[in-house]
Amino acid sequence: MHPGEITAEWITHALREGGAITSSSVTNVEVINLGDIHGFLSSVVKVKLSYDQQEANAPQSLIVKIEPELESFRELGDDLHAFEREIKFYEMVAERASIRLPHIYYAVLEPPAYAIVMEDLTHLRPGDQVEGMTESETIATVTTIARIQANFWDNDLLEKLSWMPITNAVELDYKGKWESFVQHFGHFTDEKGLRVGVKVGQYSEWLEKEIESRPKTIVHADLRADNLLFGPPGTREEVVILDWQIAMRSMGAFDVARLMAGSEPIKERKGHHMEVVRCWHSTLLEHGVEDYPWEEALYDFRLGALATLFYPVHFHTSLIGVTGRDLELIRVIIHRAFSCAVEVDAISVLPQS
Repeated sequence: MHPGEITAEWITHALREGGAITSSSVTNVEVINLGDIHGFLSSVVKVKLSYDQQEANAPQSLIVKIEPELESFRELGDDLHAFEREIKFYEMVAERASIRLPHIYYAVLEPPAYAIVMEDLTHLRPGDQVEGMTESETIATVTTIARIQANFWDNDLLEKLSWMPITNAVELDYKGKWESFVQHFGHFTDEKGLRVGVKVGQYSEWLEKEIESRPKTIVHADLRADNLLFGPPGTREEVVILDWQIAMRSMGAFDVARLMAGSEPIKERKGHHMEVVRCWHSTLLEHGVEDYPWEEALYDFRLGALATLFYPVHFHTSLIGVTGRDLELIRVIIHRAFSCAVEVDAISVLPQS
């Protein structure tokens, strides 16, 4: 599906199917490209609506999420079943999430025309991963993800989500892609970071098995500033987490590591790593997680800091030759992620390290 195919008739059908309207019809749509919404596995547009008559609950605007324009990213999304995962997340998880999420009016789970029609939350400020997040934003985000993770922590609710995989399998080709990664993007980190990267390759199978053995919960897996919206502090909209396309059932601390390693600038996070992890851990305990002491949370965070490196190495082949913001984005992701693994002494959890 392309933005040009978003017509008044199609939106009318979507809103009637979702129960947002019953008797009215959309007469005109204005499709607006959201330049401040960044993603690789989808395209997102805002749609302003006009009606032939007013209904009480009829939205005046909404967001439509469709497949990305680039074929390579569409193929990547298909391989990951990205739209299927996100649609099922909103259908089966959202009501038990205990966090603010956009309302979904309608979804199409039929390839090749995947689409999600959702609540317009553009009154909130979008995160920007290149610019990075403040310490307070990082803490607010990890406490938000901890609330949903606590609800699904190693329990029967999680077991029922059989459509959600326990891994995104990005670790499987790490060693095979490492030389290419270093050739094309290795200059975005330093020698210390590259040494950690080599060590991760040596222990990638061990790391995969060790993470699989840890307590499981819902893991966003792409928790970073570009997938966040920020509202007034202390409100339910302080942090809204979007884009659940690669969510999985795995080790919860991975989200903390991915967020801090990818989205918090080095100067901002310096000296505060443990404070962020403690906020996440204490929120889990406050919301009912038991038998998960601080030492295990810290261990899992260090495992997560290493596992974070799997992602830029795995996806880098799709990013060779990018320019502009995409190039700057991959630069900050690599620079921050590898330096974070060094800063927190992540390799200390590896055998014989």
